[in-house]
Order: sequence, then structure tokens, then C-alpha cells
Amino acid sequence: MDRSKTSPKVIVDMREFRSELPSILHKQGIQVEPVTLEIGDYILTPEICVERKSISDLIGNISTIKVCALVPTKMRNLRCERMKMEVSQ
Repeated sequence: MDRSKTSPKVIVDMREFRSELPSILHKQGIQVEPVTLEIGDYILTPEICVERKSISDLIGNISTIKVCALVPTKMRNLRCERMKMEVSQ
């Protein structure tokens, strides 16, 4: 059976493989494609990407204006219309 036709696919930034989430996605039957992404940690569709941040990273990025200044430019380059940011401790 060709899994690419039957299972959803998520593009995952290579650095995210230090977390458990890519493995969990794979175990649930989701095709995981490892790629080095310029922005976002998970690309769900061409229009939707997910950025995961720890609280300390989020505070650091906001204080240096990285989130506000870089996200719109990077999103245009990827044609990513929406971004969900997940923040954890």
C-alpha cells in the first residue's frame, strides 16, 4: 500500500526531532518529512505552519522584535498565510 496516498503528511523541521512530537505523529500514521525550515517548526499545509516556543524563547524573541519583524517577511516567502505559535514552559 502506498502510504503517501492514504496518510496525511507533515513537514517537520530537523531540529524538532529532539522532541517527542515527530515520533508521536509517525506512530499515529502521519507521514513525517524531515526538512530544515527557515521559519516554523511544522508545515501542515502550504498556508498553515506551527512555531513552537518555550516561554523564555518567546520572551527573548519579543524583546528583540524577532517575532514581529521577521514572521511577516518569512511567511510571505513561504506563502504561509497563517501561523500558530505554541508556547510551553
